[in-house]
Amino acid sequence: MILEPERALIGALMMEPQAVKDCARLRPDMFADNILGRVYLEYVRAYDFGYPANLVTIAEKFSDLPQEIFLKHMKECSDSTVTSAAAGKYAEAVINAYKARTATQMVQAAEFQPVSAERQIGQLINELETLQEDNRTGIKNLRQIVDEVSSEYFTDREGIRLYTGFSRLDHALGGLEGGDVIVIGARPAVGKSAFVTQILMQMGQAGKRVLLYNLEMREKQVYERMLSRQSGIRLNRVRRGKSFLEDEESRFHAANLALKKLDVWISSGAKSVSEIRRESRHMDADCIIIDYLQLIRADRHYTNRASEVGDISKAIKALAMELNCPIIVLSQLNRLSEGRGNKEPTMAELRESGDIEQDASVIILLWNLDDADRSRKGLKVEKNRQGEQTKFCLEFLGDAMCFKETDAAWMEFTKQRMKTPFDDD
Repeated sequence: MILEPERALIGALMMEPQAVKDCARLRPDMFADNILGRVYLEYVRAYDFGYPANLVTIAEKFSDLPQEIFLKHMKECSDSTVTSAAAGKYAEAVINAYKARTATQMVQAAEFQPVSAERQIGQLINELETLQEDNRTGIKNLRQIVDEVSSEYFTDREGIRLYTGFSRLDHALGGLEGGDVIVIGARPAVGKSAFVTQILMQMGQAGKRVLLYNLEMREKQVYERMLSRQSGIRLNRVRRGKSFLEDEESRFHAANLALKKLDVWISSGAKSVSEIRRESRHMDADCIIIDYLQLIRADRHYTNRASEVGDISKAIKALAMELNCPIIVLSQLNRLSEGRGNKEPTMAELRESGDIEQDASVIILLWNLDDADRSRKGLKVEKNRQGEQTKFCLEFLGDAMCFKETDAAWMEFTKQRMKTPFDDD
């Protein structure tokens, strides 16, 4: 019976959750029983993140399922095994059952035609070899791709698209897609961390799960910025206020309640891409944000910094493709733009590696339009593989950690007859 190894495996993990380490090749989607696949995923997550996995903690993840159904499944699993030592063997049995099931479906779905039988057989062999090698993706013909994705177009996709919350930027990008690497570059103190925090909150408020790897600040500092933006209380007041003034108390508590509802996860401190992968691979994130690229640790030693950053950039791209998740990466710029009259940067100034330019799907650059008034920022989409390039002004309300798209700032600059990057030559 197909389900017996699956039940036996979950029963073994119920006895010894650490036995999940013996099941490295097994993926949750390989289970014939979707509920058991979800249970297995929770054991993997618990092992990866180091928290206890038991019937109580796992049951909390199944609020969408009637309790009697969940408990029935777990009892069947408990009755199907007598030892946790065989978890690895049970996992191999589940993998083999998955391959047999999938291979049978592939063969049954094949419709061979005399004029193209040889080619069709070759395609089927490729697919079966891919299955044999445990790869998630293999070569596909265009017909398969059309069948898989064509229904997504010319229909209402607003609920599944991922937006930044900046209307002009979203119009140019058309939403963020899985596998994309979006690089946001700026010189220090321009406000790129505040900018990406605003994007994070917009996604969180839209019900998306966002993972933030802030390698520069502690969780408390990230919280202060989010609280300031959510409450409208100036950041300086949040950090230094000794007592509430006027309506600050109600705004403070309301903001905390709102922040608790966001499905946002934060990790601080130095990380390597492999560590980020380990933490994020089973989180089903809608978006991952890394602040910032130059602080990511390399997994091995390099003789020069450019090669190191280049390898990190490629690893981030590979991770975005593996997880089918957009990754937003902040990056420092070098000083070349500061020598220009308008201060406008280019993607060639991404610090320490030209590989970033190549690996990124989208490159967004921020800069101060006027050093005397740092509330006015320039934003341009310098590279956009799947959409338009654009350039516009932002107003930055530093006390509230908030950016606004605005035409007023542009009009004011025109009135003051200040040459800006938005002037026509």
